[in-house]
Amino acid sequence: MRTIVLACRAIEDEITVLCKSLNQAPEMVWLEGGWHNNPVKLRARLQEILAWADGRCQRLLVTLGYCGGALSELKTGDYQLVAPMVDDCLTLLLGSLAARKRASKPPAYFLTAGWLRHENNLIEAYSRAVAAYGLRRAVKLNRLMLKNYQRFAFVRTEAYDLESCAARVEPLAKTLKFMIESVRGDLSWLRDLLLGPHDDRGRFLVLPPRSEIGYEQWADFLIGAWPGQLSDQGSHDEFWSEDKKQDPGPRAAAET
Repeated sequence: MRTIVLACRAIEDEITVLCKSLNQAPEMVWLEGGWHNNPVKLRARLQEILAWADGRCQRLLVTLGYCGGALSELKTGDYQLVAPMVDDCLTLLLGSLAARKRASKPPAYFLTAGWLRHENNLIEAYSRAVAAYGLRRAVKLNRLMLKNYQRFAFVRTEAYDLESCAARVEPLAKTLKFMIESVRGDLSWLRDLLLGPHDDRGRFLVLPPRSEIGYEQWADFLIGAWPGQLSDQGSHDEFWSEDKKQDPGPRAAAET
């Protein structure tokens, strides 16, 4: 069965390590991490890729979760679609929803090298705010943005240099009086997505060809996982964004 993997650049390190260890070389389509800042635009981009994949594969493995509703209200092509039944890639990298909840106490803003790589990451956004508003106001705004968190926590996936990443965050952490910690990652769920089988419908969303992806497919998981709320960490990029920020617009074909 010809398979294409649609993956987010934010977890490229982890997917690359897994593929090497499993001696796998799947055909990849990469989605830039910055699309997650706006679920509506991300949904439109995903629909472009789902249409592009029609006729090119028999199975499409998607390494994204619900992602604030981005993986919803979409139509697939003539292929089977498989996605992890997770709210977002943080749960995927921690290996389970239970691990996510444990790691979130006390409240943590989670990071990996991938989440620090795209141009609108936490550090770059803060630097731009300092340049635009001055240090004093930038610090005040950043404290407001991160008021629900008490620490930075790197997900330790063994796929990147944790020490160098922590050094990048350290100046901001000192400014906010945040501790920098790490929590153990678990790539078994991501590994199972790449290798299969996908029989556990509690862990995977499996759709036949020509399906529509809607909220109803995610409802039981989301309601059971986070009663009364959705678990999105939130986008620091939207907080810092300006009206004049350019829309990257749709691209003609998927980046491969």
